[in-house]
Amino acid sequence: MRATVRRGVCLALVLLLLPALASAERKARLRGRIVDVNGAPIEGVEVTVTSPEIPSFNVTKVTDRRGMFIVDYSRVNVTYVYRFEKAGFQPLEVRQVWNLEGTQDAEWALQPATVQLAEGVKPASSSVPAVEAYNEGIAAFKAKAYTAAEAKFKEAVGYDPNLQQGWAALAVVQVELGLFEQAAKAAEKAIALGASDEAVLTARWQAYAALKDEEKAAQALRDLEAAGRRAEEAKRFHNEAVALAKAGNKEAALAKFQQALNLDPKLVESQVGLSTVALELGRWGEAADAAEAALKVDPKNGKAVRLRYNACLHLSDRGRLADALVGLAAVEPTVARDGLLKLGFDAYDAGNMAEARERFSKALEIDPNQALAHYYLAIAYINEGALPQARTHLEAFLRLAPDHPEAPSAREMLKTLPTP
Repeated sequence: MRATVRRGVCLALVLLLLPALASAERKARLRGRIVDVNGAPIEGVEVTVTSPEIPSFNVTKVTDRRGMFIVDYSRVNVTYVYRFEKAGFQPLEVRQVWNLEGTQDAEWALQPATVQLAEGVKPASSSVPAVEAYNEGIAAFKAKAYTAAEAKFKEAVGYDPNLQQGWAALAVVQVELGLFEQAAKAAEKAIALGASDEAVLTARWQAYAALKDEEKAAQALRDLEAAGRRAEEAKRFHNEAVALAKAGNKEAALAKFQQALNLDPKLVESQVGLSTVALELGRWGEAADAAEAALKVDPKNGKAVRLRYNACLHLSDRGRLADALVGLAAVEPTVARDGLLKLGFDAYDAGNMAEARERFSKALEIDPNQALAHYYLAIAYINEGALPQARTHLEAFLRLAPDHPEAPSAREMLKTLPTP
Protein backbone atom coordinates (compact mmCIF):
# COMPACT_ATOMS: atom_id res chain seq x y z
CA MET A 1 0.00 0.00 0.00
CA ARG A 2 2.83 2.35 0.94
CA ALA A 3 4.62 1.56 -2.34
CA THR A 4 1.52 2.50 -4.28
CA VAL A 5 1.28 5.84 -2.49
CA ARG A 6 4.93 6.63 -3.09
CA ARG A 7 4.48 5.85 -6.77
CA GLY A 8 1.50 8.15 -6.96
CA VAL A 9 3.37 10.97 -5.25
CA CYS A 10 6.35 10.62 -7.58
CA LEU A 11 4.09 10.70 -10.62
CA ALA A 12 2.40 13.85 -9.42
CA LEU A 13 5.76 15.56 -8.89
CA VAL A 14 6.91 14.71 -12.39
CA LEU A 15 3.70 16.06 -13.86
CA LEU A 16 4.16 19.29 -11.93
CA LEU A 17 7.83 19.72 -12.84
CA LEU A 18 7.59 19.10 -16.56
CA PRO A 19 5.63 22.27 -17.38
CA ALA A 20 8.03 24.26 -15.20
CA LEU A 21 11.04 22.90 -17.07
CA ALA A 22 9.41 23.59 -20.41
CA SER A 23 8.69 27.13 -19.26
CA ALA A 24 12.31 27.61 -18.20
CA GLU A 25 13.49 26.47 -21.61
CA ARG A 26 11.45 29.05 -23.49
CA LYS A 27 9.25 31.76 -22.08
CA ALA A 28 9.53 34.07 -25.06
CA ARG A 29 10.73 34.10 -28.65
CA LEU A 30 11.98 36.94 -30.82
CA ARG A 31 11.62 36.75 -34.59
CA GLY A 32 13.96 39.47 -35.75
CA ARG A 33 14.48 40.88 -39.22
CA ILE A 34 17.38 43.06 -40.38
CA VAL A 35 16.92 45.35 -43.39
CA ASP A 36 18.82 48.14 -45.12
CA VAL A 37 17.68 51.76 -45.32
CA ASN A 38 15.47 50.87 -48.29
CA GLY A 39 13.75 48.04 -46.43
CA ALA A 40 15.51 45.21 -48.29
CA PRO A 41 16.52 42.18 -46.15
CA ILE A 42 20.22 41.77 -45.33
CA GLU A 43 21.59 38.25 -45.31
CA GLY A 44 24.64 37.29 -43.26
CA VAL A 45 24.31 39.79 -40.42
CA GLU A 46 25.96 38.45 -37.25
CA VAL A 47 23.58 38.87 -34.33
CA THR A 48 24.90 38.63 -30.76
CA VAL A 49 22.44 38.71 -27.87
CA THR A 50 23.59 39.11 -24.26
CA SER A 51 22.09 40.27 -20.98
CA PRO A 52 23.84 42.25 -18.22
CA GLU A 53 21.45 40.56 -15.77
CA ILE A 54 22.24 37.03 -16.97
CA PRO A 55 26.04 36.78 -17.37
CA SER A 56 25.83 33.26 -18.81
CA PHE A 57 23.40 34.26 -21.58
CA ASN A 58 25.22 34.67 -24.89
CA VAL A 59 23.52 33.74 -28.16
CA THR A 60 24.96 34.22 -31.65
CA LYS A 61 22.85 34.01 -34.79
CA VAL A 62 23.29 34.84 -38.50
CA THR A 63 20.44 36.22 -40.58
CA ASP A 64 19.13 34.14 -43.49
CA ARG A 65 18.33 35.34 -47.01
CA ARG A 66 15.13 36.92 -45.68
CA GLY A 67 17.17 38.86 -43.11
CA MET A 68 15.55 36.77 -40.38
CA PHE A 69 16.86 35.30 -37.12
CA ILE A 70 15.18 33.70 -34.09
CA VAL A 71 16.18 33.89 -30.42
CA ASP A 72 14.48 32.07 -27.54
CA TYR A 73 14.47 33.46 -24.00
CA SER A 74 14.07 31.62 -20.72
CA ARG A 75 13.56 34.77 -18.65
CA VAL A 76 11.44 37.87 -19.09
CA ASN A 77 11.48 41.24 -17.30
CA VAL A 78 15.22 41.55 -17.89
CA THR A 79 17.32 43.64 -20.28
CA TYR A 80 18.73 42.04 -23.43
CA VAL A 81 21.43 43.65 -25.57
CA TYR A 82 21.44 43.03 -29.33
CA ARG A 83 24.49 43.69 -31.46
CA PHE A 84 24.28 43.55 -35.27
CA GLU A 85 27.40 43.49 -37.45
CA LYS A 86 28.08 43.04 -41.15
CA ALA A 87 30.81 44.37 -43.42
CA GLY A 88 29.63 47.39 -45.40
CA PHE A 89 27.21 48.51 -42.68
CA GLN A 90 27.54 50.48 -39.49
CA PRO A 91 27.33 48.29 -36.38
CA LEU A 92 24.17 48.68 -34.33
CA GLU A 93 23.62 47.96 -30.64
CA VAL A 94 20.15 48.00 -29.09
CA ARG A 95 19.00 47.49 -25.49
CA GLN A 96 15.53 46.16 -24.80
CA VAL A 97 13.68 45.16 -21.65
CA TRP A 98 11.77 41.99 -22.52
CA ASN A 99 8.63 41.89 -20.38
CA LEU A 100 6.14 39.90 -22.45
CA GLU A 101 5.83 36.16 -22.85
CA GLY A 102 5.13 34.56 -26.22
CA THR A 103 6.44 35.37 -29.69
CA GLN A 104 7.21 38.90 -30.82
CA ASP A 105 8.40 40.30 -34.14
CA ALA A 106 10.93 43.13 -34.45
CA GLU A 107 12.76 44.82 -37.30
CA TRP A 108 15.95 46.90 -37.33
CA ALA A 109 17.55 48.84 -40.18
CA LEU A 110 21.33 49.04 -40.63
CA GLN A 111 22.88 52.18 -42.04
CA PRO A 112 25.51 51.93 -44.80
CA ALA A 113 29.10 52.26 -43.64
CA THR A 114 29.71 55.34 -45.77
CA VAL A 115 28.08 58.38 -44.21
CA GLN A 116 27.21 61.41 -46.31
CA LEU A 117 28.44 64.80 -45.20
CA ALA A 118 25.86 66.99 -43.51
CA GLU A 119 24.46 69.71 -45.73
CA GLY A 120 23.45 73.20 -44.69
CA VAL A 121 25.97 73.50 -41.87
CA LYS A 122 27.95 76.71 -42.14
CA PRO A 123 31.70 76.18 -41.66
CA ALA A 124 32.99 78.14 -38.66
CA SER A 125 35.86 80.21 -40.02
CA SER A 126 36.77 83.86 -40.33
CA SER A 127 38.69 83.06 -43.54
CA VAL A 128 36.53 83.81 -46.56
CA PRO A 129 38.77 81.78 -48.95
CA ALA A 130 38.55 78.80 -46.55
CA VAL A 131 34.76 78.94 -46.49
CA GLU A 132 34.56 79.31 -50.28
CA ALA A 133 36.89 76.35 -50.84
CA TYR A 134 34.93 74.25 -48.33
CA ASN A 135 31.60 75.01 -50.04
CA GLU A 136 33.10 74.15 -53.44
CA GLY A 137 34.35 70.89 -51.93
CA ILE A 138 30.86 70.04 -50.66
CA ALA A 139 29.43 70.67 -54.14
CA ALA A 140 32.06 68.39 -55.69
CA PHE A 141 31.41 65.71 -53.05
CA LYS A 142 27.67 65.76 -53.79
CA ALA A 143 28.50 65.32 -57.48
CA LYS A 144 30.71 62.32 -56.52
CA ALA A 145 33.75 64.16 -57.92
CA TYR A 146 35.83 62.92 -55.00
CA THR A 147 39.27 63.88 -56.31
CA ALA A 148 38.13 67.46 -56.90
CA ALA A 149 36.42 67.49 -53.50
CA GLU A 150 39.62 66.33 -51.78
CA ALA A 151 41.60 69.11 -53.45
CA LYS A 152 39.09 71.73 -52.31
CA PHE A 153 38.97 70.46 -48.73
CA LYS A 154 42.79 70.50 -48.62
CA GLU A 155 42.68 74.05 -49.92
CA ALA A 156 40.16 74.99 -47.21
CA VAL A 157 42.28 73.65 -44.31
CA GLY A 158 45.32 75.25 -45.91
CA TYR A 159 43.64 78.64 -45.56
CA ASP A 160 42.37 77.82 -42.06
CA PRO A 161 44.13 74.91 -40.27
CA ASN A 162 41.53 75.08 -37.49
CA LEU A 163 38.55 74.55 -39.80
CA GLN A 164 37.03 71.54 -38.07
CA GLN A 165 34.48 70.81 -40.81
CA GLY A 166 37.21 70.93 -43.45
CA TRP A 167 39.26 68.20 -41.77
CA ALA A 168 36.15 66.09 -41.17
CA ALA A 169 35.08 66.37 -44.80
CA LEU A 170 38.62 65.60 -45.95
CA ALA A 171 38.60 62.39 -43.88
CA VAL A 172 35.29 61.25 -45.39
CA VAL A 173 36.32 61.90 -48.99
CA GLN A 174 39.73 60.27 -48.50
CA VAL A 175 37.98 57.10 -47.32
CA GLU A 176 36.01 57.19 -50.57
CA LEU A 177 39.29 57.49 -52.48
CA GLY A 178 40.92 54.66 -50.52
CA LEU A 179 43.51 57.00 -48.98
CA PHE A 180 43.11 55.42 -45.57
CA GLU A 181 46.29 56.63 -43.87
CA GLN A 182 45.57 60.24 -44.82
CA ALA A 183 41.92 59.78 -43.86
CA ALA A 184 42.86 58.57 -40.37
CA LYS A 185 45.11 61.60 -39.85
CA ALA A 186 42.44 64.01 -41.09
CA ALA A 187 39.81 62.41 -38.87
CA GLU A 188 42.05 62.62 -35.80
CA LYS A 189 42.72 66.29 -36.58
CA ALA A 190 38.98 67.00 -36.86
CA ILE A 191 38.27 65.19 -33.59
CA ALA A 192 41.07 67.07 -31.84
CA LEU A 193 39.36 70.29 -32.97
CA GLY A 194 36.07 69.14 -31.42
CA ALA A 195 34.32 67.14 -34.16
CA SER A 196 32.08 64.40 -32.79
CA ASP A 197 29.57 63.75 -35.57
CA GLU A 198 28.85 60.34 -37.00
CA ALA A 199 30.47 61.02 -40.37
CA VAL A 200 33.97 61.70 -39.05
CA LEU A 201 33.80 58.93 -36.43
CA THR A 202 32.75 56.46 -39.11
CA ALA A 203 35.52 57.62 -41.44
CA ARG A 204 38.11 57.15 -38.69
CA TRP A 205 36.86 53.61 -37.95
CA GLN A 206 36.80 52.67 -41.64
CA ALA A 207 40.32 54.04 -42.15
CA TYR A 208 41.86 52.11 -39.25
CA ALA A 209 39.95 48.96 -40.18
CA ALA A 210 41.26 49.18 -43.76
CA LEU A 211 44.79 49.74 -42.42
CA LYS A 212 44.34 46.61 -40.25
CA ASP A 213 45.29 48.55 -37.14
CA GLU A 214 43.15 46.41 -34.86
CA GLU A 215 43.73 48.37 -31.66
CA LYS A 216 42.89 51.77 -33.14
CA ALA A 217 40.02 50.32 -35.17
CA ALA A 218 38.53 48.81 -32.01
CA GLN A 219 38.78 52.11 -30.16
CA ALA A 220 37.34 54.00 -33.12
CA LEU A 221 34.42 51.55 -33.21
CA ARG A 222 33.82 52.00 -29.48
CA ASP A 223 33.79 55.77 -29.95
CA LEU A 224 31.36 55.45 -32.85
CA GLU A 225 29.05 53.20 -30.86
CA ALA A 226 29.22 55.50 -27.84
CA ALA A 227 28.23 58.43 -30.04
CA GLY A 228 25.30 56.40 -31.34
CA ARG A 229 24.20 55.57 -27.81
CA ARG A 230 24.50 59.22 -26.81
CA ALA A 231 22.34 60.19 -29.76
CA GLU A 232 19.70 57.60 -28.84
CA GLU A 233 19.72 58.68 -25.20
CA ALA A 234 19.43 62.31 -26.29
CA LYS A 235 16.34 61.45 -28.35
CA ARG A 236 14.85 59.68 -25.32
CA PHE A 237 15.35 62.78 -23.18
CA HIS A 238 13.88 64.90 -25.98
CA ASN A 239 10.72 62.77 -26.12
CA GLU A 240 10.37 63.00 -22.34
CA ALA A 241 10.74 66.78 -22.58
CA VAL A 242 8.01 66.99 -25.22
CA ALA A 243 5.66 64.96 -23.01
CA LEU A 244 6.40 67.20 -20.01
CA ALA A 245 5.80 70.34 -22.08
CA LYS A 246 2.46 68.98 -23.31
CA ALA A 247 1.50 68.23 -19.71
CA GLY A 248 2.24 71.84 -18.79
CA ASN A 249 5.31 71.08 -16.69
CA LYS A 250 7.50 73.64 -18.43
CA GLU A 251 10.33 73.85 -15.90
CA ALA A 252 10.85 70.09 -16.01
CA ALA A 253 10.58 70.14 -19.81
CA LEU A 254 13.27 72.82 -19.98
CA ALA A 255 15.59 70.68 -17.87
CA LYS A 256 14.95 67.61 -20.04
CA PHE A 257 15.63 69.50 -23.26
CA GLN A 258 18.91 70.65 -21.72
CA GLN A 259 19.78 67.06 -20.79
CA ALA A 260 19.19 66.03 -24.40
CA LEU A 261 21.44 68.83 -25.63
CA ASN A 262 24.17 67.94 -23.16
CA LEU A 263 24.36 64.57 -24.91
CA ASP A 264 23.82 65.84 -28.47
CA PRO A 265 24.43 69.61 -28.84
CA LYS A 266 23.35 69.47 -32.49
CA LEU A 267 19.89 68.01 -31.83
CA VAL A 268 17.93 70.78 -33.54
CA GLU A 269 14.50 69.64 -32.35
CA SER A 270 15.67 69.93 -28.73
CA GLN A 271 17.17 73.37 -29.36
CA VAL A 272 13.84 74.47 -30.84
CA GLY A 273 11.95 72.84 -27.97
CA LEU A 274 14.12 74.53 -25.37
CA SER A 275 13.69 77.89 -27.10
CA THR A 276 9.91 77.44 -27.25
CA VAL A 277 9.56 76.58 -23.56
CA ALA A 278 12.00 79.29 -22.47
CA LEU A 279 9.98 81.83 -24.46
CA GLU A 280 6.78 80.69 -22.74
CA LEU A 281 8.51 81.07 -19.36
CA GLY A 282 9.71 84.57 -20.21
CA ARG A 283 13.37 83.61 -20.29
CA TRP A 284 14.16 85.70 -23.33
CA GLY A 285 17.92 85.28 -23.31
CA GLU A 286 17.75 81.49 -23.05
CA ALA A 287 15.13 81.38 -25.79
CA ALA A 288 17.25 83.50 -28.12
CA ASP A 289 20.41 81.51 -27.39
CA ALA A 290 18.70 78.19 -28.11
CA ALA A 291 17.14 79.47 -31.33
CA GLU A 292 20.49 80.81 -32.53
CA ALA A 293 22.14 77.48 -31.71
CA ALA A 294 19.51 75.71 -33.80
CA LEU A 295 20.14 78.07 -36.72
CA LYS A 296 23.86 77.33 -36.64
CA VAL A 297 23.01 73.69 -37.37
CA ASP A 298 19.98 74.31 -39.60
CA PRO A 299 20.08 77.88 -40.99
CA LYS A 300 16.74 77.47 -42.79
CA ASN A 301 14.73 76.25 -39.79
CA GLY A 302 11.63 78.45 -39.91
CA LYS A 303 10.59 77.74 -36.32
CA ALA A 304 13.99 78.75 -35.00
CA VAL A 305 13.96 81.92 -37.13
CA ARG A 306 10.62 83.00 -35.63
CA LEU A 307 11.61 82.00 -32.10
CA ARG A 308 14.81 84.04 -32.27
CA TYR A 309 12.87 87.10 -33.43
CA ASN A 310 10.18 86.75 -30.76
CA ALA A 311 12.81 86.33 -28.04
CA CYS A 312 14.96 89.22 -29.24
CA LEU A 313 11.94 91.54 -29.21
CA HIS A 314 12.12 91.40 -25.41
CA LEU A 315 15.85 91.99 -25.15
CA SER A 316 17.52 95.40 -24.99
CA ASP A 317 20.13 94.43 -27.58
CA ARG A 318 19.11 96.32 -30.74
CA GLY A 319 21.92 94.77 -32.76
CA ARG A 320 20.75 91.27 -31.91
CA LEU A 321 17.17 92.18 -32.79
CA ALA A 322 18.34 93.61 -36.11
CA ASP A 323 20.15 90.35 -36.91
CA ALA A 324 17.00 88.42 -36.00
CA LEU A 325 14.94 90.63 -38.31
CA VAL A 326 17.36 90.08 -41.18
CA GLY A 327 16.97 86.33 -40.66
CA LEU A 328 13.20 86.67 -40.38
CA ALA A 329 13.03 88.16 -43.87
CA ALA A 330 13.18 84.66 -45.39
CA VAL A 331 9.87 83.65 -43.78
CA GLU A 332 8.14 86.93 -42.81
CA PRO A 333 9.48 89.63 -45.17
CA THR A 334 6.89 92.29 -44.32
CA VAL A 335 7.37 91.93 -40.56
CA ALA A 336 11.14 91.97 -41.03
CA ARG A 337 11.07 95.08 -43.22
CA ASP A 338 8.80 97.01 -40.87
CA GLY A 339 10.85 95.96 -37.85
CA LEU A 340 14.07 97.18 -39.43
CA LEU A 341 12.37 100.44 -40.39
CA LYS A 342 11.32 100.98 -36.77
CA LEU A 343 14.87 100.33 -35.59
CA GLY A 344 16.06 102.79 -38.22
CA PHE A 345 13.63 105.48 -37.05
CA ASP A 346 14.63 104.90 -33.42
CA ALA A 347 18.30 105.30 -34.29
CA TYR A 348 17.55 108.37 -36.42
CA ASP A 349 15.58 110.02 -33.59
CA ALA A 350 18.47 109.27 -31.21
CA GLY A 351 20.89 110.95 -33.62
CA ASN A 352 22.77 107.71 -34.33
CA MET A 353 23.09 108.13 -38.09
CA ALA A 354 25.49 105.23 -38.65
CA GLU A 355 23.07 102.79 -37.04
CA ALA A 356 20.11 104.36 -38.84
CA ARG A 357 21.90 103.99 -42.18
CA GLU A 358 22.58 100.33 -41.49
CA ARG A 359 18.96 99.59 -40.52
CA PHE A 360 17.43 101.42 -43.49
CA SER A 361 19.87 99.70 -45.84
CA LYS A 362 18.82 96.27 -44.51
CA ALA A 363 15.15 97.21 -44.90
CA LEU A 364 15.80 98.11 -48.55
CA GLU A 365 17.52 94.77 -49.13
CA ILE A 366 14.20 93.17 -48.20
CA ASP A 367 12.00 95.69 -50.04
CA PRO A 368 13.83 97.98 -52.51
CA ASN A 369 10.59 99.93 -53.07
CA GLN A 370 10.16 101.16 -49.49
CA ALA A 371 10.07 104.90 -50.18
CA LEU A 372 10.61 106.21 -46.65
CA ALA A 373 13.65 104.01 -46.17
CA HIS A 374 15.19 105.74 -49.21
CA TYR A 375 14.31 109.17 -47.82
CA TYR A 376 15.80 108.69 -44.35
CA LEU A 377 18.76 106.78 -45.71
CA ALA A 378 19.50 109.82 -47.88
CA ILE A 379 19.45 112.08 -44.82
CA ALA A 380 21.78 109.71 -42.98
CA TYR A 381 24.19 109.83 -45.92
CA ILE A 382 24.03 113.64 -46.00
CA ASN A 383 24.96 113.72 -42.30
CA GLU A 384 27.95 111.50 -43.07
CA GLY A 385 28.96 113.60 -46.08
CA ALA A 386 28.26 110.80 -48.56
CA LEU A 387 26.49 113.10 -51.01
CA PRO A 388 26.45 110.92 -54.18
CA GLN A 389 24.76 108.11 -52.23
CA ALA A 390 22.31 110.62 -50.74
CA ARG A 391 21.35 111.83 -54.24
CA THR A 392 20.71 108.26 -55.41
CA HIS A 393 18.27 107.60 -52.56
CA LEU A 394 16.49 110.94 -52.80
CA GLU A 395 15.87 110.30 -56.49
CA ALA A 396 14.57 106.83 -55.66
CA PHE A 397 12.24 108.29 -53.02
CA LEU A 398 10.79 110.85 -55.45
CA ARG A 399 10.37 108.20 -58.12
CA LEU A 400 8.46 105.92 -55.74
CA ALA A 401 6.45 108.58 -53.84
CA PRO A 402 6.30 111.86 -55.80
CA ASP A 403 3.23 113.04 -53.86
CA HIS A 404 4.45 112.11 -50.38
CA PRO A 405 4.35 114.96 -47.80
CA GLU A 406 8.15 114.78 -47.61
CA ALA A 407 8.55 115.09 -51.38
CA PRO A 408 8.98 118.92 -51.37
CA SER A 409 11.81 118.72 -48.81
CA ALA A 410 13.42 115.96 -50.87
CA ARG A 411 13.39 118.21 -53.94
CA GLU A 412 14.92 121.06 -51.95
CA MET A 413 17.70 118.80 -50.67
CA LEU A 414 18.40 117.58 -54.20
CA LYS A 415 19.01 121.16 -55.32
CA THR A 416 21.79 121.52 -52.77
CA LEU A 417 23.58 118.31 -53.76
CA PRO A 418 26.25 118.29 -56.46
CA THR A 419 25.17 116.77 -59.74
CA PRO A 420 27.19 113.81 -61.04
